[in-house]
Amino acid sequence: MDFFPSIENLRLFKGFDMEMLSSLFRKGRAKLSSYSKGQMLYLHGQVCATLDVVVAGNVSIQSVDEEGKVFKVRVLEPGDVWGATLLFSRYNHYPMTVVSEDDSAVLHLPRQLVLDLCEARVEFLSALLELVSDRAHELSLTVTKLSAQSLRESLLAYLQNLSVIQGSNTVLLPTSKKELAERLGFARTSLSREFASLVEDGLLSYTGRRVVLHISSQN
Repeated sequence: MDFFPSIENLRLFKGFDMEMLSSLFRKGRAKLSSYSKGQMLYLHGQVCATLDVVVAGNVSIQSVDEEGKVFKVRVLEPGDVWGATLLFSRYNHYPMTVVSEDDSAVLHLPRQLVLDLCEARVEFLSALLELVSDRAHELSLTVTKLSAQSLRESLLAYLQNLSVIQGSNTVLLPTSKKELAERLGFARTSLSREFASLVEDGLLSYTGRRVVLHISSQN
């Protein structure tokens, strides 16, 4: 029950009070599980049976190629939801592996409970539809990124998008360069070389995670 204050503040549960949250756990309708760093929540091909909400920590959706290279499609933070597009689909198998990035807590909501909440609370339905719509938009951006012809294009697109989000040409990378390389789907050494090349070409400068873009985000 210690997690209830955290759950109450999550986007999907805005407007829920402590009694409403307590009712979710009665008769085992919802389950709050803890996971340790590196623990797998779901394997590729496993059936999706719940809508999951990250309550604490971070969880990643990732794939591993034949050479063992990890590509992290998305790192989910507290409040993020996954499984919504699979739970009600005829194709309800996880297309990738889901792994706990650190010690995390995840709320699992069975299919019928999700339907009941959508029917009983329009705020829940609205928040869920908004989250699903946001995920579809992010997926389109990911597809665009993956279709880039080079690491340079992928990296510049990522940095320029970060510049728009942070509202400045000086951006702070939210992850390490190793983590960034995994998200972009390239080797860490290749990313380092590309950063050096961009500095040499006068397109950016950086110190640690602080990157200064010398190009407009519109270019």
